[in-house]
Amino acid sequence: MIEGQAREDIAFIRRAIEEGGAYATASSPDMLVWGITVAIGYLGTYGFIRGWSPVAPHALWAGCLGLPWLFSLRRVARGLYGRKVPAHGPMAQALAMLWLGCGVFLTTLAIAVMVTGEARYGWCDAVVAGVMGIGFFASGSLTRLPWLRWVGIAWWLGELALFALRHRIEALPLAAALMLLLLAGPGYVLISRRSRRAEA
Repeated sequence: MIEGQAREDIAFIRRAIEEGGAYATASSPDMLVWGITVAIGYLGTYGFIRGWSPVAPHALWAGCLGLPWLFSLRRVARGLYGRKVPAHGPMAQALAMLWLGCGVFLTTLAIAVMVTGEARYGWCDAVVAGVMGIGFFASGSLTRLPWLRWVGIAWWLGELALFALRHRIEALPLAAALMLLLLAGPGYVLISRRSRRAEA
């Protein structure tokens, strides 16, 4: 009886790990979209401050935050319109809630920082990098994809660099580079892995 329970527990853990990896792969387009659009927001803000772009940062960021949210919430919209949405197990739900929580926190923080004028002090970008590090480090553990933990550590190193540059304009292109390399980059890697598995 104990041996049978142990087998069931091991099978449950194995399914949960596989489910976590599958969720990370399924979420890779979201990572790619968020990484690119937020990088555009940082670069557009940099261009506006330098006088290279006529687009005001508030309008730019409205699009760079709003459009990725619409993309990420597409599954919810499918469910509202009666289309079948695949059920997720506990590991996928845990990962979804982790990233939803990070996304809501970062979006509300970004809006508050822009509305109050705190953006000029530069500390927010370091907080964003720190939260991204938490999300990736936890995801690496939950999905058994250890390289995601290294992405989390890279985010934390980026946090230190952004904090050091918080009063300088160079923090904006650095933040854009972090978004492209450490958010869009892992998204692209996971999409490529999914494509290779589909071809095999």
